[in-house]
Amino acid sequence: MTGPMAPLPKGAASAVIADVERQLRELWVEPDNAGDAPRSRVCTMNLVVMTSSHELAEKYVPVVDEVTRSIPSRAIVVELLPDSKESALTADVSAVCSLEGGKDVCSERIRLAAHGVICDRVGSAVEALLVPELPTALVWLGRVHVEDPIFVNLASEAQRLVLDTEYTSVQSLMQVARWAREEPGRPFVADLAWTRLAPWQEMCARFFDEPRLREHAMHVTSIAIHQASEAGARLGSEGALLLGWFATRLGWKAVHVAGSLRFMRPDGGTVHVELATVSRPPGVAPLALARVAVTAEFGGVVARGTLERELASGLSIAPPPMGEPLPQAPVITVTKRDSEHRTSEPPSQGNLRRATTIDADMLVWRLDVDMPTATEQRVRLGANRGARLLERTLHRPPNDPTLNESVAFAEQLLEDGLVCK
Repeated sequence: MTGPMAPLPKGAASAVIADVERQLRELWVEPDNAGDAPRSRVCTMNLVVMTSSHELAEKYVPVVDEVTRSIPSRAIVVELLPDSKESALTADVSAVCSLEGGKDVCSERIRLAAHGVICDRVGSAVEALLVPELPTALVWLGRVHVEDPIFVNLASEAQRLVLDTEYTSVQSLMQVARWAREEPGRPFVADLAWTRLAPWQEMCARFFDEPRLREHAMHVTSIAIHQASEAGARLGSEGALLLGWFATRLGWKAVHVAGSLRFMRPDGGTVHVELATVSRPPGVAPLALARVAVTAEFGGVVARGTLERELASGLSIAPPPMGEPLPQAPVITVTKRDSEHRTSEPPSQGNLRRATTIDADMLVWRLDVDMPTATEQRVRLGANRGARLLERTLHRPPNDPTLNESVAFAEQLLEDGLVCK
C-alpha cells in the first residue's frame, strides 16, 4: 500500500499546454537561412493515439509519422501511466516533413506523457491542443471500458474511434459498438482487425467467382476456421468477425437446438462449423487467423476452397523491378530541441534487393472443384501492417454497416463461449 499521491502544482498542466502552443508557433517561423527549403504546413484532421505504455508509444510514433505523409494531420500521441507514483505531464513537439517539389510539406506531431493523477486531466489537455473545426480520429490501443472517464471525454469529441481487437478482445469492440449506438452524435467505430480481414474476405469471395459456382455460395455445407493459439482458447476477434461476415453476407441464422448451436442457411440447410487451432510461432499475434476452409455443394458439384496463412514463412518480399520508383519518399522529422533535419531515406534499389529476407506472411488460396478454373494463388499480407493498416482504416467510409452487422452476429455467438479445439 502507498499513501496518496502529491497533487500536481496548480497550473502545471496549463503551463505545459501553453509551452506546446508556443513550440507549435515556432515550428512555422520562416527559416533564417535563405538556402533552407520553405516549410508548408498541411492539416486535414486531428489524429489522437492513446497508448498504455512508453514502449507502445515509441512503437507507434513511426507509424503515425508514416500515416501523416498521406493524411496530413495534427497527430497527438499520448502515453497514459495512471499507476505511476509521480504526477507529471510532459510534452514534445515535432514537425514531420516530406520533401515534395522542393518544399518541406509538414504535419505536426505532439507527444504527451501523463503520469499518476494527471491522467484524469489528460482529456482536457488533448482537447485544448486539437485544431478547431477539423474532424478527429481517436485510436485507442489497449483494453477499453466505456465507463472510463478518460475514454468518454476523448471519444465524445471524436468523429471516428479506431480500436485494435487483435491485441485486446472482440468483447471490447462489442461493448464500444453498443455504447456508440446508444446516443446520436457518438463516433463511428472501426477496428484494425477488421481491416486486416479485407484480404481474407476478398479471397473467400473469390471461391465463387466462376459463374458456374455462383449458386454454390448459397449452398455452403461446412466452414472451418483455425486460429494460432493453444487448444481450448476462445475464438478470437478475427475468427469471430470473419464468421459473422460469412453469416450476414449469406443469410445464415444462429439457432439453438437442444442446447446446441447450429447455423442454418436461408433454404433450411445446415452449415457445419469447425473451430480449431494451429501452433503459434514467435512473433505471431495471439488468436491470429491462420486457415479457412469452405465446402459447398450444388447440382451434384462439390467445391472445396481453402485459404491458408503461412505463419512466419520466412519467404522474401520481392522488390520493385529495377528502374521502377521505390514505394516511399524520405521522411524528415524536425524537433524544437534539435535544429537539424533527421532524414530517414528509403534503401537504394541495390540495398533493397540484398535485404529481402523478412517474413512475407503469405495467404495461399486453393480451389478444388471438378471444372477448369484457377486452383492456386498467393497473396502477400505485408501491406496490411503498421502504418498501411491504419492508413487504410482511416481512408474507409466512417460508417461501415457490414462491420456493424458482423459485430452484432458475433455478439450472439460469443454468448455461447465458442472454443477452438
